[in-house]
Amino acid sequence: MKNIKTLFVASLLSISGFVSAQCTIDPSNTEFLAPQPQDLPCIERSVSYNQTIQIAVPTSIDLSTIAPGIPFPITLTVDSVNITSIDGFPTGIIYTLNPATGVFYGGTNGCAQLSGTTTDPAGNYPLSFNGTITLSGLPSIPGFSLPPDTTVDLAVLQAQPQNPFSFFVDVIEQGAACRPNTSINKFNTELNSAIRITPNPNNGTFEFTLNAGRNVNGQIKIVDITGREVYTENLDVTGFYNTRIDLRQFAKGLYTLQLRTAEGFASKSIVVE
Repeated sequence: MKNIKTLFVASLLSISGFVSAQCTIDPSNTEFLAPQPQDLPCIERSVSYNQTIQIAVPTSIDLSTIAPGIPFPITLTVDSVNITSIDGFPTGIIYTLNPATGVFYGGTNGCAQLSGTTTDPAGNYPLSFNGTITLSGLPSIPGFSLPPDTTVDLAVLQAQPQNPFSFFVDVIEQGAACRPNTSINKFNTELNSAIRITPNPNNGTFEFTLNAGRNVNGQIKIVDITGREVYTENLDVTGFYNTRIDLRQFAKGLYTLQLRTAEGFASKSIVVE
């Protein structure tokens, strides 16, 4: 009986330690959430899962991406992101944050640990982040009553097209392929030919034109020479599409634009002089 009790206590301690264990922060990570959801290993039903997601909170954010009605970029300082909870996980999958408080200051790194076992049906599970982001440095703008320092609910960000908190996990049957359509990581010559950047070189503003003659569903991402993301836009267009992109708030230099879709990706270099 003593041995049984000892094993029982040891098991409880082991489980408690596993659940409360924090992930290890990678200070070299520059992605807001890494890996991105499409690169995250799938969760197999009835198989133990353990995965670390690295977090890098930016030092600034463009207010026009989170406040509908502002027609021009306004860069604000990110004081902190406070994640109070994350909902939408399959039953049995839990998460822990590091820092454990869920408060991530602008320009700092953190991480989240996903673990557990689920028997929920195979499928896609979008996640919802609850909490706030605190911003500072807002100039006086006619027609807008936001104070210089403002706190925005994360639900506001998640309702915007350029949502930095867009994340999901996929559950699959045991032994099934994780996202069998791997063409998203293949260069698509046809898609690349359908893209025009004009003018190029430019002064930081340019026209992005897509004329694929069919439906294109994906995401535009622009990164600088260090890999830092400076622009994202979700696309779901048919036929001709044109938009003006403004990078004048960023340094002169070489940038890379990628359009990623389920059929593959296209890539264009941009020179800002």
